[in-house]
Amino acid sequence: MSKLKLYNVAKRYIQAIEQIERTRDPQRLADLEEERVIWHTKLLNILKRENIPYRNREHVTSLAYWIVRIHE
Repeated sequence: MSKLKLYNVAKRYIQAIEQIERTRDPQRLADLEEERVIWHTKLLNILKRENIPYRNREHVTSLAYWIVRIHE
């Protein structure tokens, strides 16, 4: 199995966050929140693997936005 790339995981994490912000349906919102948690965990694992420091969840989210922004 190939390693997940930092950019790809950060992008999926950001997409989940953005979908959550636009969703009104409670069931869809719950599904998206589960998806966000999954991608957040994958992102944390990659940050640890690459020895990229982070302070908290908000910092991880900021890093994800930054990673996506510099690669697009």
